[in-house]
Amino acid sequence: MTVKRKKKSTFTGGKSVTVAFSLCLLAVVAMIGMYTVGKSEQKEKELQQKIADAKERQEEERARQEEVRKAQEEEQKQEMEEMRQEAASASAKREKETQTADKTVEKNVINEAELESEFQAEDAEIAENVVIDEMEEAVSDAMAEEPTLSFSAETDKLFWPIAGNVILDYSMDKSIYFSTLNQYKYNPAVIIQGSLDASVMCAAQGKVTSIETLDETGTTVTMDIGNGYEVIYGQLKELTVKEGDYRKAGETIGYVSEPTKYFAQEGCNVYFGVRKDGESIDPMPLLQ
Repeated sequence: MTVKRKKKSTFTGGKSVTVAFSLCLLAVVAMIGMYTVGKSEQKEKELQQKIADAKERQEEERARQEEVRKAQEEEQKQEMEEMRQEAASASAKREKETQTADKTVEKNVINEAELESEFQAEDAEIAENVVIDEMEEAVSDAMAEEPTLSFSAETDKLFWPIAGNVILDYSMDKSIYFSTLNQYKYNPAVIIQGSLDASVMCAAQGKVTSIETLDETGTTVTMDIGNGYEVIYGQLKELTVKEGDYRKAGETIGYVSEPTKYFAQEGCNVYFGVRKDGESIDPMPLLQ
């Protein structure tokens, strides 16, 4: 009887140890699980905070870039306005000089008439010869005052013909999409957005070599600016120049017209191209 009780007690004790060990193991597993869950939540919160910080920095950078863009646009508008004022002042000065010259010529004519009535025919002929000589000298001086055209891509820059966004980039190495035409094609110029009747200014001092009316670019003016460089302006109207005229940078050459049928969806714009020795080049690096 005594031996049987000992065996039963030993079995019961072993079972108790096993249960206790299992409970401890479950407790450890539970603690590890709670620790892992807590750590995962912490990492998730940190990740969310990093994302929020990145978004905030991105918004700040966008706001800064928008301020810089607005400042550049405002500065460009101010420069364009100053150029317009200078052009208007120069035009008024030329008009005043022309009026003064007309009065001088009129006075000279009157004086010549009085001389012809006072002097003999021989003296009148001498006076007429003097007038002719003076006119020939004036013409010669005017021809000598024609400016020398010289443009260098390394040292010179072009003025923007109009203040506006570029809606179609220069692209001769690959075709780009034209909305109105609903097709891809090469573009040998930049298309600058403009408003109807806005002034179009001369990008550099040059001579008008041709004025054409083309289906795609409408009234188109080509100017020689020297050293093999040419500037082309399209989508114009009410030109203030004619072939053979010289214009300085910033002077008005015409106004923005209604777009041709090739740019109906793009809206009013100025076609602005540059050629070097007859070949199209990208105008953007030359614009200041």
